[in-house]
Amino acid sequence: MKKFIILVILIIPLLGFSQSLDQKLVKPQKLYVGTPFHVLVDITTTQTDSIFATPVDTLDVFILRDMKSEDILENDTRTTKLDLTFQPFDTGEFTFPKLEFAVVSENDTTFLNTNEFLLNIESVLTDSSDVVMDIADPLKVNLGFWDYFFPILALIIIILAIVFISKVLKNRDAKTEIPVIMDSRPPYQIVLELLKKLNQENLPAKGEFLRFHFRLSYLLRLFIELHYKITAVEMTTSEIRSDLQLDDFKEKSQIIDFLTFADKIKFAKFQPTVDESIKAETWLEKYLKSFKETTIKPEAEKSEDNQEETNA
Repeated sequence: MKKFIILVILIIPLLGFSQSLDQKLVKPQKLYVGTPFHVLVDITTTQTDSIFATPVDTLDVFILRDMKSEDILENDTRTTKLDLTFQPFDTGEFTFPKLEFAVVSENDTTFLNTNEFLLNIESVLTDSSDVVMDIADPLKVNLGFWDYFFPILALIIIILAIVFISKVLKNRDAKTEIPVIMDSRPPYQIVLELLKKLNQENLPAKGEFLRFHFRLSYLLRLFIELHYKITAVEMTTSEIRSDLQLDDFKEKSQIIDFLTFADKIKFAKFQPTVDESIKAETWLEKYLKSFKETTIKPEAEKSEDNQEETNA
Protein backbone atom coordinates (compact mmCIF):
# COMPACT_ATOMS: atom_id res chain seq x y z
CA MET A 1 0.00 0.00 0.00
CA LYS A 2 2.84 2.36 0.85
CA LYS A 3 4.58 1.66 -2.49
CA PHE A 4 1.33 2.34 -4.35
CA ILE A 5 0.91 5.77 -2.69
CA ILE A 6 4.51 6.72 -3.56
CA LEU A 7 3.95 5.65 -7.20
CA VAL A 8 0.79 7.80 -7.45
CA ILE A 9 2.65 10.83 -6.02
CA LEU A 10 5.40 10.43 -8.67
CA ILE A 11 2.97 10.05 -11.58
CA ILE A 12 0.62 12.99 -10.78
CA PRO A 13 3.13 15.80 -11.71
CA LEU A 14 3.83 14.13 -15.06
CA LEU A 15 0.14 13.93 -15.85
CA GLY A 16 -0.27 17.62 -15.03
CA PHE A 17 2.44 18.66 -17.46
CA SER A 18 1.82 16.37 -20.43
CA GLN A 19 -1.81 15.53 -21.13
CA SER A 20 -3.40 13.31 -23.75
CA LEU A 21 -5.60 14.65 -26.54
CA ASP A 22 -8.35 12.80 -28.38
CA GLN A 23 -8.00 12.80 -32.15
CA LYS A 24 -10.21 11.60 -35.00
CA LEU A 25 -8.78 9.89 -38.08
CA VAL A 26 -10.55 10.47 -41.41
CA LYS A 27 -9.25 8.26 -44.23
CA PRO A 28 -10.42 6.01 -47.09
CA GLN A 29 -11.09 2.32 -46.45
CA LYS A 30 -7.76 1.52 -48.14
CA LEU A 31 -4.80 3.88 -47.89
CA TYR A 32 -2.37 4.02 -50.81
CA VAL A 33 0.90 5.89 -51.35
CA GLY A 34 0.08 9.58 -51.91
CA THR A 35 -3.53 9.25 -50.68
CA PRO A 36 -4.27 12.10 -48.23
CA PHE A 37 -5.85 11.47 -44.85
CA HIS A 38 -6.95 13.85 -42.09
CA VAL A 39 -6.24 14.01 -38.36
CA LEU A 40 -8.81 16.12 -36.50
CA VAL A 41 -7.85 17.55 -33.08
CA ASP A 42 -9.85 19.76 -30.69
CA ILE A 43 -7.94 21.83 -28.09
CA THR A 44 -9.89 23.67 -25.37
CA THR A 45 -8.12 26.55 -23.58
CA THR A 46 -8.87 29.94 -22.08
CA GLN A 47 -9.18 32.87 -24.47
CA THR A 48 -5.85 34.38 -23.32
CA ASP A 49 -3.79 31.22 -23.87
CA SER A 50 -1.54 30.73 -26.89
CA ILE A 51 -1.21 27.43 -28.75
CA PHE A 52 1.99 26.42 -30.53
CA ALA A 53 2.41 23.29 -32.65
CA THR A 54 5.82 21.71 -32.11
CA PRO A 55 7.71 20.14 -35.06
CA VAL A 56 6.56 16.60 -35.94
CA ASP A 57 9.05 13.77 -36.51
CA THR A 58 7.22 11.78 -39.21
CA LEU A 59 10.19 9.54 -40.11
CA ASP A 60 9.97 10.87 -43.72
CA VAL A 61 6.91 8.65 -44.26
CA PHE A 62 4.01 11.00 -43.45
CA ILE A 63 4.28 14.51 -44.92
CA LEU A 64 2.14 17.35 -43.54
CA ARG A 65 0.45 18.94 -46.58
CA ASP A 66 -2.08 21.32 -45.02
CA MET A 67 -3.31 22.54 -41.64
CA LYS A 68 -6.60 24.36 -41.09
CA SER A 69 -7.79 25.80 -37.80
CA GLU A 70 -11.05 27.28 -36.53
CA ASP A 71 -11.60 28.97 -33.16
CA ILE A 72 -14.95 28.68 -31.35
CA LEU A 73 -15.40 31.08 -28.42
CA GLU A 74 -17.88 30.22 -25.68
CA ASN A 75 -18.01 32.01 -22.32
CA ASP A 76 -14.38 32.21 -21.12
CA THR A 77 -13.13 29.23 -23.13
CA ARG A 78 -11.83 28.84 -26.67
CA THR A 79 -12.00 25.59 -28.61
CA THR A 80 -9.46 25.39 -31.44
CA LYS A 81 -10.44 22.83 -34.09
CA LEU A 82 -7.44 21.66 -36.12
CA ASP A 83 -7.67 19.76 -39.42
CA LEU A 84 -4.24 18.39 -40.39
CA THR A 85 -3.82 16.76 -43.82
CA PHE A 86 -1.04 14.18 -44.22
CA GLN A 87 0.14 12.08 -47.18
CA PRO A 88 2.05 8.77 -46.87
CA PHE A 89 5.04 8.17 -49.15
CA ASP A 90 6.09 4.61 -48.31
CA THR A 91 4.45 1.18 -48.24
CA GLY A 92 4.02 -1.09 -45.23
CA GLU A 93 2.71 -0.82 -41.68
CA PHE A 94 3.84 2.32 -39.85
CA THR A 95 3.15 3.92 -36.49
CA PHE A 96 1.86 7.45 -36.88
CA PRO A 97 3.72 9.48 -34.20
CA LYS A 98 2.25 11.59 -31.44
CA LEU A 99 1.37 15.20 -32.30
CA GLU A 100 2.42 17.61 -29.56
CA PHE A 101 1.01 21.08 -28.86
CA ALA A 102 2.26 23.62 -26.31
CA VAL A 103 -0.38 25.73 -24.53
CA VAL A 104 1.29 28.83 -23.05
CA SER A 105 -0.62 30.70 -20.34
CA GLU A 106 0.48 33.67 -18.28
CA ASN A 107 2.40 31.60 -15.73
CA ASP A 108 2.75 28.10 -17.13
CA THR A 109 3.23 25.95 -20.23
CA THR A 110 1.29 22.71 -20.76
CA PHE A 111 2.12 20.12 -23.42
CA LEU A 112 -0.77 18.16 -24.98
CA ASN A 113 -0.18 14.95 -26.95
CA THR A 114 -2.35 12.91 -29.31
CA ASN A 115 -2.16 9.12 -29.31
CA GLU A 116 -0.10 6.99 -31.69
CA PHE A 117 -1.91 4.70 -34.16
CA LEU A 118 -1.04 2.17 -36.85
CA LEU A 119 -1.56 2.72 -40.58
CA ASN A 120 -1.16 0.15 -43.36
CA ILE A 121 -0.02 1.79 -46.61
CA GLU A 122 -0.56 -0.15 -49.83
CA SER A 123 1.19 0.37 -53.17
CA VAL A 124 -0.66 1.31 -56.36
CA LEU A 125 -0.25 -1.30 -59.10
CA THR A 126 -1.13 -0.52 -62.71
CA ASP A 127 -3.26 -3.10 -64.48
CA SER A 128 -1.73 -3.78 -67.90
CA SER A 129 -5.19 -4.50 -69.31
CA ASP A 130 -6.13 -0.85 -68.74
CA VAL A 131 -3.34 0.53 -70.94
CA VAL A 132 -4.76 2.57 -73.83
CA MET A 133 -3.45 1.52 -77.26
CA ASP A 134 -3.81 3.25 -80.62
CA ILE A 135 -6.20 1.50 -82.98
CA ALA A 136 -6.03 4.06 -85.79
CA ASP A 137 -4.00 7.05 -86.93
CA PRO A 138 -4.97 10.37 -85.32
CA LEU A 139 -7.38 12.54 -87.31
CA LYS A 140 -6.27 15.96 -88.49
CA VAL A 141 -8.43 18.85 -87.28
CA ASN A 142 -8.39 22.26 -88.95
CA LEU A 143 -8.84 24.96 -86.29
CA GLY A 144 -10.16 28.43 -87.08
CA PHE A 145 -9.87 31.83 -85.33
CA TRP A 146 -12.72 31.23 -82.87
CA ASP A 147 -11.29 27.85 -81.91
CA TYR A 148 -8.27 29.69 -80.50
CA PHE A 149 -10.06 32.83 -79.28
CA PHE A 150 -12.43 31.27 -76.74
CA PRO A 151 -9.84 29.04 -75.00
CA ILE A 152 -7.44 31.98 -74.69
CA LEU A 153 -10.23 34.21 -73.34
CA ALA A 154 -11.22 31.53 -70.81
CA LEU A 155 -7.58 31.18 -69.72
CA ILE A 156 -7.28 34.96 -69.17
CA ILE A 157 -10.49 34.99 -67.09
CA ILE A 158 -9.22 32.10 -64.95
CA ILE A 159 -5.88 33.84 -64.32
CA LEU A 160 -7.61 37.09 -63.31
CA ALA A 161 -9.93 35.16 -60.99
CA ILE A 162 -6.98 33.43 -59.31
CA VAL A 163 -5.17 36.76 -58.80
CA PHE A 164 -8.32 38.34 -57.33
CA ILE A 165 -8.98 35.41 -54.96
CA SER A 166 -5.35 35.37 -53.76
CA LYS A 167 -5.51 39.10 -52.93
CA VAL A 168 -8.76 38.62 -51.00
CA LEU A 169 -7.25 35.74 -49.00
CA LYS A 170 -4.09 37.73 -48.20
CA ASN A 171 -6.13 40.70 -46.97
CA ARG A 172 -8.25 38.39 -44.80
CA ASP A 173 -5.16 36.76 -43.28
CA ALA A 174 -3.65 40.18 -42.58
CA LYS A 175 -6.70 41.13 -40.51
CA THR A 176 -6.59 37.96 -38.41
CA GLU A 177 -5.44 38.72 -34.89
CA ILE A 178 -2.39 36.73 -33.76
CA PRO A 179 -2.78 35.46 -30.18
CA VAL A 180 -0.18 36.94 -27.84
CA ILE A 181 0.91 36.19 -24.31
CA MET A 182 -0.81 38.72 -22.03
CA ASP A 183 2.16 39.44 -19.76
CA SER A 184 3.69 42.87 -19.24
CA ARG A 185 6.97 41.49 -17.91
CA PRO A 186 10.11 41.49 -20.07
CA PRO A 187 10.50 38.29 -22.11
CA TYR A 188 13.61 37.17 -20.21
CA GLN A 189 11.65 37.20 -16.91
CA ILE A 190 8.83 35.08 -18.39
CA VAL A 191 11.22 32.47 -19.76
CA LEU A 192 13.43 32.47 -16.63
CA GLU A 193 10.37 31.58 -14.55
CA LEU A 194 9.54 28.67 -16.90
CA LEU A 195 13.19 27.56 -16.79
CA LYS A 196 13.08 27.53 -12.98
CA LYS A 197 10.05 25.22 -13.05
CA LEU A 198 11.84 22.93 -15.51
CA ASN A 199 14.87 22.80 -13.23
CA GLN A 200 12.70 21.70 -10.29
CA GLU A 201 11.60 18.59 -12.23
CA ASN A 202 15.23 17.35 -12.35
CA LEU A 203 14.67 15.48 -15.63
CA PRO A 204 18.37 14.70 -16.40
CA ALA A 205 18.71 12.78 -13.13
CA LYS A 206 15.69 10.69 -14.18
CA GLY A 207 17.26 9.92 -17.56
CA GLU A 208 14.63 11.92 -19.51
CA PHE A 209 17.20 13.68 -21.74
CA LEU A 210 15.00 13.89 -24.85
CA ARG A 211 12.16 15.61 -22.99
CA PHE A 212 14.57 17.89 -21.10
CA HIS A 213 16.43 19.18 -24.17
CA PHE A 214 13.21 19.52 -26.17
CA ARG A 215 11.85 21.86 -23.49
CA LEU A 216 15.15 23.78 -23.26
CA SER A 217 15.02 24.30 -27.03
CA TYR A 218 11.37 25.39 -26.78
CA LEU A 219 12.16 27.97 -24.04
CA LEU A 220 14.96 29.52 -26.12
CA ARG A 221 12.69 29.66 -29.19
CA LEU A 222 9.94 31.26 -27.07
CA PHE A 223 12.34 33.95 -25.82
CA ILE A 224 13.55 34.69 -29.37
CA GLU A 225 9.93 34.98 -30.53
CA LEU A 226 8.94 37.35 -27.71
CA HIS A 227 12.13 39.45 -27.71
CA TYR A 228 13.13 39.58 -31.39
CA LYS A 229 9.56 39.39 -32.81
CA ILE A 230 9.96 36.41 -35.17
CA THR A 231 7.89 33.21 -35.11
CA ALA A 232 10.79 31.13 -33.78
CA VAL A 233 8.60 28.53 -32.02
CA GLU A 234 7.22 27.38 -35.38
CA MET A 235 10.58 27.57 -37.21
CA THR A 236 13.29 24.99 -37.77
CA THR A 237 16.85 25.75 -36.73
CA SER A 238 17.77 26.52 -40.36
CA GLU A 239 14.89 29.00 -40.67
CA ILE A 240 15.95 30.74 -37.44
CA ARG A 241 19.52 30.99 -38.77
CA SER A 242 18.16 32.72 -41.88
CA ASP A 243 15.55 35.03 -40.27
CA LEU A 244 17.26 36.03 -37.01
CA GLN A 245 19.23 39.21 -37.73
CA LEU A 246 21.64 40.16 -34.90
CA ASP A 247 24.49 42.67 -34.80
CA ASP A 248 26.37 40.44 -32.36
CA PHE A 249 27.63 37.49 -34.46
CA LYS A 250 28.83 35.65 -31.34
CA GLU A 251 25.35 35.71 -29.78
CA LYS A 252 23.74 34.31 -32.95
CA SER A 253 26.41 31.62 -33.24
CA GLN A 254 25.78 30.48 -29.64
CA ILE A 255 22.00 30.36 -30.24
CA ILE A 256 22.37 28.21 -33.39
CA ASP A 257 24.86 25.89 -31.64
CA PHE A 258 22.43 25.44 -28.74
CA LEU A 259 19.48 24.61 -31.02
CA THR A 260 21.59 22.28 -33.20
CA PHE A 261 22.74 20.38 -30.10
CA ALA A 262 19.09 19.92 -29.03
CA ASP A 263 18.13 18.76 -32.56
CA LYS A 264 20.79 16.03 -32.48
CA ILE A 265 19.32 14.67 -29.25
CA LYS A 266 15.76 14.90 -30.55
CA PHE A 267 16.55 12.88 -33.69
CA ALA A 268 18.54 10.28 -31.72
CA LYS A 269 21.88 11.28 -33.25
CA PHE A 270 23.48 11.96 -29.86
CA GLN A 271 23.02 10.79 -26.25
CA PRO A 272 23.99 13.53 -23.75
CA THR A 273 25.28 13.06 -20.22
CA VAL A 274 23.87 14.63 -17.07
CA ASP A 275 26.79 17.10 -16.97
CA GLU A 276 26.22 18.14 -20.60
CA SER A 277 22.52 18.66 -19.90
CA ILE A 278 23.22 20.80 -16.83
CA LYS A 279 25.80 22.79 -18.85
CA ALA A 280 23.17 23.52 -21.52
CA GLU A 281 20.66 24.65 -18.87
CA THR A 282 23.30 26.88 -17.21
CA TRP A 283 24.13 28.54 -20.54
CA LEU A 284 20.46 29.32 -21.20
CA GLU A 285 20.04 30.78 -17.71
CA LYS A 286 23.11 33.04 -18.10
CA TYR A 287 21.98 34.09 -21.58
CA LEU A 288 18.55 35.14 -20.29
CA LYS A 289 20.02 36.96 -17.27
CA SER A 290 22.32 38.94 -19.58
CA PHE A 291 19.23 40.79 -20.82
CA LYS A 292 18.51 41.83 -17.23
CA GLU A 293 21.86 43.65 -17.17
CA THR A 294 21.19 45.41 -20.48
CA THR A 295 17.79 46.53 -19.13
CA ILE A 296 19.11 47.91 -15.84
CA LYS A 297 22.07 49.77 -17.38
CA PRO A 298 20.08 52.24 -19.55
CA GLU A 299 17.77 52.99 -16.60
CA ALA A 300 20.77 53.77 -14.35
CA GLU A 301 22.29 56.07 -16.98
CA LYS A 302 18.97 57.86 -17.37
CA SER A 303 18.77 58.38 -13.58
CA GLU A 304 22.29 59.87 -13.51
CA ASP A 305 21.42 62.28 -16.33
CA ASN A 306 18.32 63.46 -14.45
CA GLN A 307 20.39 64.00 -11.30
CA GLU A 308 22.97 66.09 -13.20
CA GLU A 309 20.21 68.25 -14.69
CA THR A 310 18.77 68.82 -11.18
CA ASN A 311 22.16 69.84 -9.76
CA ALA A 312 22.69 72.24 -12.68
